[in-house]
Order: sequence, then C-alpha cells, then structure tokens
Amino acid sequence: MGRIDEKELKMQLKNDNLSKAYFIYGEESYLKEYYVSKIRAKLVSGSFEEFNLHRFDGKQVPVDDILKDADLLPMMGGCNLVLACDYPFDKSENDCKEIKEYLTDIPETTVLVFWYNSLEPDVKKSARWKGVEAAFAKYGSSISFSRKSETDLVKLLVSGCRKRGAELSQNNARYLISVSGCDIKTLLNEVQKLSAFANGAEITNEMIDKLAVKCLQARIYDLSNAVVRGNYDKAYAVLDSLFAAKEDPVKVLSAISGCFVDMYRVKCAKTAGMPFDDVASYFNYRGREFALKNASRDSAALSFDQLRRSLDVIMLADNGLKSTSADSRLILEEMLVKLLLISKEVRYD
Repeated sequence: MGRIDEKELKMQLKNDNLSKAYFIYGEESYLKEYYVSKIRAKLVSGSFEEFNLHRFDGKQVPVDDILKDADLLPMMGGCNLVLACDYPFDKSENDCKEIKEYLTDIPETTVLVFWYNSLEPDVKKSARWKGVEAAFAKYGSSISFSRKSETDLVKLLVSGCRKRGAELSQNNARYLISVSGCDIKTLLNEVQKLSAFANGAEITNEMIDKLAVKCLQARIYDLSNAVVRGNYDKAYAVLDSLFAAKEDPVKVLSAISGCFVDMYRVKCAKTAGMPFDDVASYFNYRGREFALKNASRDSAALSFDQLRRSLDVIMLADNGLKSTSADSRLILEEMLVKLLLISKEVRYD
C-alpha cells in the first residue's frame, strides 16, 4: 500500500483493510504507541489473543525467531499478529536481506508490524534502513509519525478539554504547550488534570501555572530569560531547582544552548529583513513554534556580539562537561556567571 500518512491508516482501520506488513517510526511516540494498539485491538482482541499475538523486543531476539512466529497459523481462523519493537536492521546486512525476502511472500493469515519506540531508523542517510523501509512500503505500508505542528496541537488540546467538559482558548492552549512541551502524551495528561480542576469552567493561565508540570525546555527558558535580563537571583534559583530535580547536566546545557541558538537565528533573520517565523522554514521547529516567539522577544535585549560571546561560553562549558572530570555544577555555575556578565556588558577576561 506504500508510504501512508495518519489519515490513510485511520481509513485502513475503519474499513478493515489493513496491510500485511507495517513499518512504523518517527518522532511522535504517543501516536506510534496509539496506532500499534489500534492494530492490535482490531486483529487479535478476544479470547484467542494469547495464542495469536506474538510480541518481541527487537534488541533481544534475532529476526529468525520473529519470522518463525510469523509463519504460524492463527487459532480458530483469526489473524496471526507479530509485533517487533526496535529491531536494529542497521546492524546486519543479512537481517536486511532476510526481511526483504520474507516481505515478498507473507502468509495470508499474518500481519507483521515492525515499529520503533526508543530506536530511530535513519531512512535518509543509512542504506540499510532505507532499503528495509522501501521493502515495507512496496509490500505493505510504511508510516512516519512526525511531530504535530503547534496549530495541530492547539486543536487537539481545545478538543480534548471540550470532551471533558472544560473550555480552553487557543491562546491558553499555546501557553500550555510552552509550559509542558510538545509531547502529546504529556499534554493529554495535563488536559485531563486541568479539566478536572476547572470542573466545567474555563481553564486559565493561572490554572496552568498552578497545576501544569513544566518541561525541561520551559524551565531552561526561565533560566535564559533571567540571564538576558540580568536577574542573578532567578537564574541561580532555576539552576538550583534543576540540580535538585537531578536533571542530566549535559541535557541542561544542551537546552540552554538551544535557547541561545534560537535567539541568534532570529536575530540573523531580523537583520536580513525576514520575520522571525521564517526561521521555522529552514530549521525543525514543528510543534515548537513558541520557542521562536520567545527568542524573538529575548533577542532584542542582546547584540550580535553578546550572542556570539555567549555561544562561545556555552561551547567551552560543553567541552568541560564532556572532556574533564571537573564538577558539573561548578562548570554550569561558572558558565552562568559569564553569561550574566555578558548580558550586563561587563568584561570578565
């Protein structure tokens, strides 16, 4: 059936017209898990599920064992469903050859699903992944679930709250995304919690501030925002909270770097006479459009020279974290001092 999108997969499920094989991958974890569960419910729900459903951790089981179960006949004339998660086809050319050959003649009573949760197939650069994905697309269906755009997420959140008897405006939905991030599973959990708290009323920004869990990116934005404004107390309070939450220092530094890179990109776009949202056309900000809005606001407080020097400081801290045995907190605190001094245009060298 080829390379399909979410809409086509929905139609397959609705019309009981599923492919014999699926290759399911992409950035959006929630949608991958959701549709794998939908395929499972459609094909093997009921009393014979334990006989007709075969699940494998691809990192632990060779492809030969998976395909042996794919050859089994289902009980009572049902469907034999094989789910293999995170099989690393990039590790073996022989495995790639074997799955390609098998896909040419899948048993009529079998549906074979290879899906990827923690492993991300590189179908653009890796010849092995590209070949396997193409084989699934030729003899079955291949679907990549990319991150939803901010517009799509807003519609999902507004609709989700309405179904739960609460009201959420589009602006407040965007604010919730900026606070909790763009992961659908996390956002739906927040929607359920906020809707229950609102109890039929409108969900406000104050409710979101009070109840919603802040993602790492949102907390890092608070930190970078404090740095840009030279707010020493808030910057160190946020950094202290990140260490108290036992966040990985490398991930914290990566997120800080991302905020300053966002500001630099927006600054360049504005200097070239382009609106800040044009940056999204050149870089992957799908579902994270709010980051550019934040960057547009904050970059006005810093010059090109300040941003360049800030990025140099962040790079030095990154080298320190990854190549020395120095205390990670000390490295990040020293970096924070330098960033604050740069924001105040104070020379420290």
